[in-house]
Amino acid sequence: MFNQPAVRRVLVAAAAFALAPFASAATPADEAAAIALPDLATPYSLVFTPAPAAEARRPIMALLDRTPVGRTLDDWGIDIYGHVEVGYTYNFDNPSNNQNAFRLFDFQDQKAILDQLDLSIERRVDYRKNKWDVGFLMEWMYGADAGLIHANGVFDWYDGPRKPENQFDPVQFYVDVTMPILNGARLRMGKFANLVGYESINPTADFIGFYSRSFIFGTGYPFTHTGGLLTFDVCKDVTVTAGVTRGDEQGFKDNNDAVSFLGSLNWVINKDMALYVANSTGPEQPGDNGDYRTTWDATFYWQASPKCKFLANGYFLYDAAGAANGDSGYLYSVALLSSYEMCREAIFKIRGEYLHDQDGVRIPAGTSLYEVTVGLDVIPFAKDPWLRNLIVRPEFRADFASDPVFQGESHQYTFGIDAIVKL
Repeated sequence: MFNQPAVRRVLVAAAAFALAPFASAATPADEAAAIALPDLATPYSLVFTPAPAAEARRPIMALLDRTPVGRTLDDWGIDIYGHVEVGYTYNFDNPSNNQNAFRLFDFQDQKAILDQLDLSIERRVDYRKNKWDVGFLMEWMYGADAGLIHANGVFDWYDGPRKPENQFDPVQFYVDVTMPILNGARLRMGKFANLVGYESINPTADFIGFYSRSFIFGTGYPFTHTGGLLTFDVCKDVTVTAGVTRGDEQGFKDNNDAVSFLGSLNWVINKDMALYVANSTGPEQPGDNGDYRTTWDATFYWQASPKCKFLANGYFLYDAAGAANGDSGYLYSVALLSSYEMCREAIFKIRGEYLHDQDGVRIPAGTSLYEVTVGLDVIPFAKDPWLRNLIVRPEFRADFASDPVFQGESHQYTFGIDAIVKL
């Protein structure tokens, strides 16, 4: 349907044109745009210094402010928030099985879905205050995405990812205890989002986010862990998190009798740059306590100017018993992303990714996948204090492969769009 070489040339030219003017160094006027130390619950969420609380108030809390409940929640330090996401994807190649190959949340072709209806109740605590305190997070999700992220033994009794189409999942539930040790530390116990990678389940949390997640998000990342993590600062700009979990996607049940290591290091290099490295290592195969899987992930964040962001990521996975033939195998990926705020109402974004699976750990052995995605974040009512919480994200994506793995083709082209309302 498309001339593949011509499409590739157009995409490469568009990427070069889009990124070239954005790479200039920050000017003195950018000094106010400092990157804040990320919260380790969402390590990828590097943002400008937060706006004052009154200005950043989300709709649920803003509504509760009109009742006595809002003041009580503030006194207790409790925040209630969430989001709604709906989406649609059109595959120009019209796959006969109505599925977009190697996709995750957007794997269904030509079908509007309720991706996520998400609600969180949180009491966030700051371990840097170097005192005893207790916090928590309870996050619930309902929608089509929930069926794809169930942990073992946690709401996994459904008949399949789309049976029924919309399902419930408690994405996170944990308790935080801050302690006056190591100049301030936090112990997190429960079920929490994965630390590895630059993308998240929550579409509102990414540094640069798209409706369609990367190949590696759906083929390499674990989504959640259950266990305990200790977080503390080694020095002013370096934060370490380390602990043990039951393994990738393990909840109240475990697929073997071993535990896994999970850890990360975040280095805020300066006010505009940060480097985040994470690792997960342990036996992950069912009934196998001896063959280890290890994943390494490194992400470089750069806030080049108040309007321009860059991200570079590298990912490596080795599984001692994960190859298609049961032997050891590995895969790796690299990704580059950039975004530019054209105006308050529109942000341009571009992503390029390459993934290679040498041994069939996740996709056919020896296959390479690569993609280019261009998109927008459209905030149509950016100046309205209520309606600014609506974000529409259209995107065009071109996927290519070294082998004909897209239903006999070596490419697929899709248009996707989602709408998010922050609550």
